[in-house]
Amino acid sequence: MKRLLLYSGATVAAVIVLAVLVVGSGYLYSLRLTAPAEVPGIATLAPAEGIQLGSTVRASVELELPLFRRVNKVVAEPGDGSTLVGEPEIDRSGWKWSRQGWRIAAELRPFRPGTVQPGVLTLELSPEKSGGEPVLFTVTIPDFSAGAAKVAPNAELQLADAVAVTKSTVSNRLWWLLLIPAALLAWFLWRRRRKRAPELPPWERAMLALHALRGELRDHRIPLETGFVRLTDLVRSYLETRFEIPASTRTTPEFLAELNSRTSPLPEAQRPFLRDFMTAADQVKFAKAPPSGELLDDALSRAEELVESTRIRPEESAGGGEK
Repeated sequence: MKRLLLYSGATVAAVIVLAVLVVGSGYLYSLRLTAPAEVPGIATLAPAEGIQLGSTVRASVELELPLFRRVNKVVAEPGDGSTLVGEPEIDRSGWKWSRQGWRIAAELRPFRPGTVQPGVLTLELSPEKSGGEPVLFTVTIPDFSAGAAKVAPNAELQLADAVAVTKSTVSNRLWWLLLIPAALLAWFLWRRRRKRAPELPPWERAMLALHALRGELRDHRIPLETGFVRLTDLVRSYLETRFEIPASTRTTPEFLAELNSRTSPLPEAQRPFLRDFMTAADQVKFAKAPPSGELLDDALSRAEELVESTRIRPEESAGGGEK
C-alpha cells in the first residue's frame, strides 16, 4: 500500500511538474515573441433584435492576450436611453500555450422606446512591459432599437427591477479543478519532507567551507585580510560545534586557555597550531599587521588537518568512542 501511494504521489508530481514546464515555457514565449494585444473595436449584442423595454441586452467582447497580461478593470458607460445592470463581468474564456482568452460583458436595460445611443466599454489592460503604465482600450457598444413591451390583456406587468441577473459559474468550477492538483502537490511535499536527508556532520560542513574559502583566495575574489577573518571564524565555529566549546563568546586568550587546560577535548598535537594561528590572525585583524599569503595558505592546510584529525570515524561512532 505504501509503495502504491509512493508511486501515485510520484506520478502526480511528475504530471504537475510537466504542467508547470508547459505553462512556464508558454509564459516565457509570450514575454518575447507575442504581438501586442488586439482588442475588437465593437462589442457584440445579444439579442441583437426584438429588444423590448424591461428586457436586458448583453454587450460582450472576446480577446486574446499573452499569458503575462490580464484585464485589470472594465468600466461600462451605457448609451443614452439605457442603464447598466450590475457590474461588468471579466472572465477567462480559454487557454492556449502562450495566450489566454478573455470575455468581457456588460448587461444593459433600455428604459424608453426608440433608438438607444451607442455606449462605451473601457478596458484597462496590464502593462506590456514590467514597470510600465496600464494600457487603456475603448470598445463601442452599438446602438439598438427598443420597442414597447408586449403585454397580453389583463396580464400582470413585470417590474424592470425584478429581472434576475445571473453570472456564469465556469470560473468557479475551474478554481475547484485547480485545487485538486494543489492538494496532491502539498501531500507529496509533506511526504518528501518526512524523508529529508540528514544534516551533514560538523566536520564535513567545515571541510566544505574551508575548500570554498581556499577557492576564493586562489581566484583573488577576497583580500588576504578577509581570508584571515573568515578562517578564524570557521575554526572557532567548528570547535564550538564539535566539542561544545563557547568559542564565539570568548576572547582569544580565554579561548586558548580553555583549549590548553587539562579538561580540553582538543588533541594536544593541534594546540600549538591554534595558538600560533589565532595570535597571527589577531595581529592582522586588530594590530593591522601585513597579511602573509604563505602564512594563510599554511593555516588553511593546518585547519584542514585539524578538522580531519578530530572527525568521528564510523568505527568510533559504532563503538561509542570519545566525543
